[in-house]
Amino acid sequence: PEGAYKVKANFFPAVCEEMLIVQKEGKNSCVIEKPPCGILKLKIENSKGEFVPGKVTFIGLYPTKTPFFEPENPLETGRCCESFKNSCFPSEEGLEIKIPVGTYLVYASRGPEYSIDKKVIEVLKNKYMELIFTIDKIIETPNLVSLDPHMHTQNSDGRIKIEERIKSVIAEGIDVAIATDHNYITDYSPILKKLGLEKYLTVILGNEISTSGVIHFNSYPLEPKPEEENNGAINPVAEDASVLFKRSREKEPNAIIQVNHPRSGTIGYFNNCDLDPEYASYALKNFDTSFDILEVMNGPRFYGENHQTIQDWLNLLNKGYYFPGVGSSDSHVIDGGEPGYSRTYILYKEKKEGINVNKLINALRKGHSFITNGPLIDLKINGKYTIGDFFTDKDGKIEIQIKVRSAPWIFINEVRLIINGERKIIFPIKGRTKEILKLNQEISLNLKKDSYIIIEVLGNRTLYPVVQRFSENGSIGRAILPYAITNPVFIDIDGNGKFDSPLPHKIELIEISK
Repeated sequence: PEGAYKVKANFFPAVCEEMLIVQKEGKNSCVIEKPPCGILKLKIENSKGEFVPGKVTFIGLYPTKTPFFEPENPLETGRCCESFKNSCFPSEEGLEIKIPVGTYLVYASRGPEYSIDKKVIEVLKNKYMELIFTIDKIIETPNLVSLDPHMHTQNSDGRIKIEERIKSVIAEGIDVAIATDHNYITDYSPILKKLGLEKYLTVILGNEISTSGVIHFNSYPLEPKPEEENNGAINPVAEDASVLFKRSREKEPNAIIQVNHPRSGTIGYFNNCDLDPEYASYALKNFDTSFDILEVMNGPRFYGENHQTIQDWLNLLNKGYYFPGVGSSDSHVIDGGEPGYSRTYILYKEKKEGINVNKLINALRKGHSFITNGPLIDLKINGKYTIGDFFTDKDGKIEIQIKVRSAPWIFINEVRLIINGERKIIFPIKGRTKEILKLNQEISLNLKKDSYIIIEVLGNRTLYPVVQRFSENGSIGRAILPYAITNPVFIDIDGNGKFDSPLPHKIELIEISK
């Protein structure tokens, strides 16, 4: 049709645009030329000169456009759709790339435990430049294992191959990754070994059982069965989650069942079962609570669906339903959907001895973990009890110590203490933006009844560009802001040896007549 058009060409990594005016008469054309490039060699090291397996991110400074590195899923393959990529993963030998002439802001990073390094560079035509970035591990985590329990590859609807998925996970500082392609059991192990990166990552096999209109949930750890359809994945066709839970238990009795993104449209289990969003007081008759854990953070954004899921989780806790919470990325791409945001940190004292998958899974089942897209939380009650613990204290006098740490590029402005689902105490954080220890707070409480305690952390400055999702139309609710939340510590005050929930009435299961 007649009109004015913007025509864009991706030369990978050059992105070029021209205007085209289309008229009925005459020749309508424009020429888009591939721009000249320079050559960069990229390396990431620590202060000792040792290799760090991180990522380098390029952002064009106006009028230079942000580069678009060639994706693994160009449109002509028909495998999902082309995904934007402006970062890369230098190896120990370094990585040479061509980049269009222009001015760039360049970041090196490796997840929330590391510092970042940034440079502004000018790329000149046919010129060679070596860039060495220095980042250090500045938050020690000897008793924590970072886990991302939900991610995808081209074996389902992910947009990258297994090799690139592994590199992206390692570059974000994840210790353990669970492969959860839809209705297929993917094994990262052979390619991880081929890449020679086993010392950086432990992989676990899983499966995201996916039935739209019913539920999406993960099952792990699993064993591959090459002789079976979809490498041994269960049949995902069913009208109720109960049937799928039963099939999963029969196939692998010891595997965890993790309900994913329960408020996400027609693939959200809580939506499909009409779970009461205000108090969890009722749900449809087919609401089955026999799962093990709940994904309370899907992706890095606290607001929106995740905000409602966390409220659901607190409502369920108040009614005596305990599903330890986990955070995951549900990553299908790399840039704009980075793995590890969110992630789950598991309390794991034997980290130096290596990671035992069975011990790790057992700690996850017990809720000895917290969820985060950046901040790290340490919680001690009465000097010895911590996240996921249960203890009896008949006099109700408890001493709480809260420590919150984050890298200087992650800004924290508020820490909340949640008691029985209510945000009771708020600690504002001021003047510590450059410090790693953001809060070291002791507080005494006098509890009158059985209680659970949760710590929640929020920040008000975006994680962009390390996490490349940004605010839409300037809305703070759409930005990726720092967030973390712990699993509960349960305290028995009446001395009966168990936790009595504040709202003892169970969920009312209702039947809606057609």
